[in-house]
Amino acid sequence: MEPKRYTVEEANALLPYLAPALVELREKWEEANEVQRTRARVAMSNGGPRHMEDGSEVLDRVAELMERLQGWGVEVRDVGAGLVDFPTTVEGEDAFLCWRLGEPEVAHWHSGDDGFAGRRPL
Repeated sequence: MEPKRYTVEEANALLPYLAPALVELREKWEEANEVQRTRARVAMSNGGPRHMEDGSEVLDRVAELMERLQGWGVEVRDVGAGLVDFPTTVEGEDAFLCWRLGEPEVAHWHSGDDGFAGRRPL
């Protein structure tokens, strides 16, 4: 299946839904990392399956949020920064519209090879 290609207008229209999902994902991401570290320590100490259930809700919520973002066809590049790319086409080439949480609108793009460092104004 061909990935969705966003126009600037379509990307901007998604921001009111995307931003809250990213804020929650960023909050839950740290919790999920702590759950995984705790589970690794428990597993090494043979703490048993009861401790493995602790934190399942957080991990499930992170998975739900990631699935939602994937369903929209966006690519999360950095959870902590809230950095997201929207697949697009620029001058007939694959590219990405680039947006970071806190920016008022999608106003940058970059090629597939450049990444964030090569982002340019629209």
